[in-house]
Formats: sequence, structure tokens, C-alpha cells
Amino acid sequence: MRPDLPRAFADVTARLEDAHSLAVEGQRRDNASDMQRVLVGQLRAGLAEIDGRLSAMAAMLDRSSR
Repeated sequence: MRPDLPRAFADVTARLEDAHSLAVEGQRRDNASDMQRVLVGQLRAGLAEIDGRLSAMAAMLDRSSR
């Protein structure tokens, strides 16, 4: 395993925890629809960033296995 890969996993974990917090906040019954819209946008952006990081990690692994 590449030495920077565990750090990448830690970064993904932190971003997943952030996404979890946003999802929990979205469950509040007293959120206005504008707030819900913001939370959805932040979740989508965060998940897209996580997807990009995971793709980069997969590419890193592919390069190291050659």
C-alpha cells in the first residue's frame, strides 16, 4: 500500500462524517425549504468531491500495481 493512501482514506472518512452531519441536520422538522435546499446542495457537492477523491485513489492503486 502506498504511504499516502491511508491519509487519503482518512480524508474520505472526514468528508463522510461531514456529509453525515448535513444529512442529520436535514432531518430536522423545523427546517425551512430554503434550508433543505441548501443542505441538499451541500450534500451533493460533498458526495461529488468524495467520488472524485475515490476515483483518484483507484487511479493511484492502478498505477502502483503496474
